[in-house]
Amino acid sequence: MLKTIAAVGALTLLPVAAQAAGLPDYPFIHVSGMGTTTAMPDLGQIDFEISAFDADPAVAVGVVQTRATEIRAAMEQAGVPLEDVEVRDVRKDFRKPDPNAAPGPVQYDIRAGVRINVRDLTKWRGAAAPLLNMPNLDGFMTVFDTTQREKIEMELATDAIKIARRKAEGIAVGLGRKLGPASAVSTGDLKNLTRAMGLAPNETNYRSSPQTGMDKADVLTVMALKFAQPVDVIYRFK
Repeated sequence: MLKTIAAVGALTLLPVAAQAAGLPDYPFIHVSGMGTTTAMPDLGQIDFEISAFDADPAVAVGVVQTRATEIRAAMEQAGVPLEDVEVRDVRKDFRKPDPNAAPGPVQYDIRAGVRINVRDLTKWRGAAAPLLNMPNLDGFMTVFDTTQREKIEMELATDAIKIARRKAEGIAVGLGRKLGPASAVSTGDLKNLTRAMGLAPNETNYRSSPQTGMDKADVLTVMALKFAQPVDVIYRFK
């Protein structure tokens, strides 16, 4: 079951003759609500780089190509389709010399980006584990998502609107008034209204973020997704 919490929103009653630009010219209540939940993903993505350096760029390129072949073989064994294994962006650069080392030949740094899409997370560990002990791999990043995202977000929006209405009804009762119809709804801050009322908006990321700067062992972990859907609503008084 989806869990919901009430956001610390703006609850405001203004007189009929509102003076601030952009504000409604009728008595209204401005409320906010937020629905939140967690869900397990069913999609995953691993991004990393293959890197090799040598005084002979052809040797470094050969190492990168060898690793790419080994990665494809490991993914095929894990049951990940080869079309979901992308090796891209081969780049050549010069490796910065170690200032404490004796002068030597210029080292070429060859890098290639790899992206592996795992569409069946029962295969995640089998796909990720072979990468951990493979040389020349670094810069790991994982991202998870769910094919149910749209359904979850719609349900959260419904929950958030219900929370906002309960808050507005409570305010109306406290003022001895009756709540009228909703005049405006936004899945997020009503920014012009919020600024006009002198309320600072909260900048929140409501989508899952990539897990970066991670230890290799963390690549094996499937991360739960956190969802949050805010709404802002303006209600008239009857």
